Amino acid sequence: MIEILGWMSTIIVLAGFVLNAKSRYVWAMITWIIGDIGWITYDLFINNFSHLVLSLVIISINIYGIINLKKYK
Repeated sequence: MIEILGWMSTIIVLAGFVLNAKSRYVWAMITWIIGDIGWITYDLFINNFSHLVLSLVIISINIYGIINLKKYK
């Protein structure tokens, strides 16, 4: 079951890359945040704290990016 969460998170993050390639930046960042929340959950189950921290940092960067895009739009 936990492996399915890992694969679903991977698919969601990859979908974010597709959205980014199509210049849908805010949607890409939201998609990455959702995928990284999945990764954080996965990492908690397998005790992979280095990747969990990476996911938290990526979420923070995406939130910062969304704020900047909204501010300058």
